[in-house]
Amino acid sequence: MIVAELSMITMGTGTSASRYVRAVHQVLKDSGLKFVPGPMSTSVEAGSMGEIFEVVEKADAVLAEMGAGRIVTTIKIDHRLDKEISIDTKMKAVKE
Repeated sequence: MIVAELSMITMGTGTSASRYVRAVHQVLKDSGLKFVPGPMSTSVEAGSMGEIFEVVEKADAVLAEMGAGRIVTTIKIDHRLDKEISIDTKMKAVKE
């Protein structure tokens, strides 16, 4: 399992980003991937990096269709090879 932190910032769209964030979350819901919204980014869980990049590409297209003049995307990927991880296991480790 791969856990990624995703942030997509639209530029040229004003100061409020909530409708764009909701649009990205809808793309994530439609993808079937598990995700957890946060105040500054969204955590996403996937079986492969390809799944992550596919959903980012779809979200980028949606934001472009909404009129974004520029989209800055930041992705942090945690791909552990020594053991299985998930959003839940990462959160549990922090709370212990």
